[in-house]
Amino acid sequence: MTEAVAEVALGADEDPPVTFRVPPAFFEYPLTADPEALVEDLADLAAEVYPEGDDELWLRFVMMSIPLVSEMVEAGMSYAGFCLLNVEGQRSTATVTATFVDDMPQVKTMTAKDLADHLAAESPDSEVEVITLAAGEAAVRLAPEVRRLPGEITDSGRPETLTLGKISVFFPVPDHGEIGLFELSTPCLDDWNLYSELFFNIVNTIEVTGRQTDTPAGEHSSVDGPMALPQSPPPLPDPDPAVAQALFWYSSRLMDAAALRGQVHGGQQVESITCETCWAKGLRSACSARHGWSIGSVMSGDLMHALPRAVAAFASRGWQTETESAGNRARVRAGDEAPEQSAGYAFSASVDGEAGTFTAEVTAPCSRAAAAADSLFG
Repeated sequence: MTEAVAEVALGADEDPPVTFRVPPAFFEYPLTADPEALVEDLADLAAEVYPEGDDELWLRFVMMSIPLVSEMVEAGMSYAGFCLLNVEGQRSTATVTATFVDDMPQVKTMTAKDLADHLAAESPDSEVEVITLAAGEAAVRLAPEVRRLPGEITDSGRPETLTLGKISVFFPVPDHGEIGLFELSTPCLDDWNLYSELFFNIVNTIEVTGRQTDTPAGEHSSVDGPMALPQSPPPLPDPDPAVAQALFWYSSRLMDAAALRGQVHGGQQVESITCETCWAKGLRSACSARHGWSIGSVMSGDLMHALPRAVAAFASRGWQTETESAGNRARVRAGDEAPEQSAGYAFSASVDGEAGTFTAEVTAPCSRAAAAADSLFG
């Protein structure tokens, strides 16, 4: 899979000391102190985030974002972005920021261990640890943050308090005498595991100008507790038995539709996967599952008709063909007219006349998807 990312420079220099990459799932806030430019840029952002929205929705987004962006600008942020997701039917969001900090003692010579000691003394109730990223060691602090929201940006119209889960990663850049601060915050604590994984994948792309490292990407220590960075992109677990059973069922229907006589290869196991959309967003944990199999030793004349037969059979049940190439490959998914329980399921199938094989892969729905166009987050 190809992961589309945006490279971000930390600092305003032509040759910035630190760069990192952000998945395309994130929308970038315009960090400008010019009030008129800020309103104009936020209006453009609102139309990008909610392309199916209207003037009222876009205006609400702008008004909710102005105080937040102004606070970020005042804090000297170099980057600020947010993502909108729909996780198992629930709307979810997180914000990532990055900047340099210079208000710590001996900032030019502090190591990750020094930073961890300083943070532990400064925030004794927080969880603090040293982690090893691809670019070197960093100090991480895990602590909830309680924020007071003004009535102008709450649904109730009254001031409210909001508890955010927050990860702060302090990355020392001693060659440049600076410390990079990368933070993720989210009010969606039920989705903490998802966002901690996403954030680790972001900070593990940090690169320092002129520095080379032999540290393998993904090796780092743990922080125990309810909020923690993942040990590494974890091994994908076995699929839920109900998901596996459903995939076996759809595979059986596909075999029936292809109507081929031959020897079935594979097909005994279902494996968890990360779908292409989530992979491109920087996620590596399982969100789907697939069942692959093939039928071999098939007569060439039968193969010519197997794929059209299968596609037609599923089309009659409301499934739609997404791609087809040279008549020997197709990808079909459950469309709007398919039964509700089929939503999100798909299969790809191909035939090889010379080898006499019919190969198929059936995939389950992704448990994560883009947020609905009418959702609104500040």
